[in-house]
Amino acid sequence: LTGSKWRVLAIPFGGPFSGKDFDGEFFDHETDIKPHWFKARPVMFHHGNDQEAKDEDYGEEEMDDAPKADGWWGTMWLNRSARYWAEVDKMLRAGKMFGSSGSISHLVRKNHKTGHIDVWPHAEQTLTLTPANPYARITAAKALTSFDTAGIAMDDRLKSALAALDEMADDLPATLSDSGDASADLGTD
Repeated sequence: LTGSKWRVLAIPFGGPFSGKDFDGEFFDHETDIKPHWFKARPVMFHHGNDQEAKDEDYGEEEMDDAPKADGWWGTMWLNRSARYWAEVDKMLRAGKMFGSSGSISHLVRKNHKTGHIDVWPHAEQTLTLTPANPYARITAAKALTSFDTAGIAMDDRLKSALAALDEMADDLPATLSDSGDASADLGTD
């Protein structure tokens, strides 16, 4: 696996401000995101509104088949040949990048009194430093995928530790010696 596969809480339920996001809105289990309208969604940087990155193709996201307790998760396969990949990758690995979902605006339905988002056809996933909802976190996909698939809940500290282990695994050589000599694998005496 390469460093270009990540998990994103694309549609987080609730928010850090009395259950709402910075815009005073929220998704929940009742929100219809039209999950089966698209097999994959494009991944952009800051909804294509960044003056430099514009609508650069950063990859694609596939949503899970069903939401978890904290929202709808998706897997992103990011395009390592994107013009600003090195900078985006640094921000992802530093935990400074968040997700943000984009929709088809004329099909969005909201309850303006409560802030509940009733219908949100999820059509695009964004990488951003300034999310409307900081719950829309991005995590490494490798070790965490097995736990998510099994439905095992983990706190953020354990997720961070597993992500760090996955990053260390990226530094291992592609093929390890099968001689049984651990020092040969590590390049030590």
